[in-house]
Amino acid sequence: MILFPALNEAFRIISEGIAFGTSDLDVASVKGMGFPAYRGGIIFWSNSLGFTYIYSRLDKWSKDYGDFFKPCAYLLERASDGTLLDQVAQTKSQL
Repeated sequence: MILFPALNEAFRIISEGIAFGTSDLDVASVKGMGFPAYRGGIIFWSNSLGFTYIYSRLDKWSKDYGDFFKPCAYLLERASDGTLLDQVAQTKSQL
């Protein structure tokens, strides 16, 4: 439950084109957040859970606990079409 808002923010970063690729977020999560390296980073780990599961949990928690857990639009799109992040075309960074 603690990592799901971080995942939601990572999806926002991807949708806004701030990160060059998903691997950037994986490295940042391992080096900056202390995410376990053996899990491969937060985005790699999220692929093992699936967008549908992540979206369903965040949606339920947002109804129970408020907007802090409200899933972003990008997550809804990915959950509805069933793609993994490594299958999504990368955009050029805006930085």
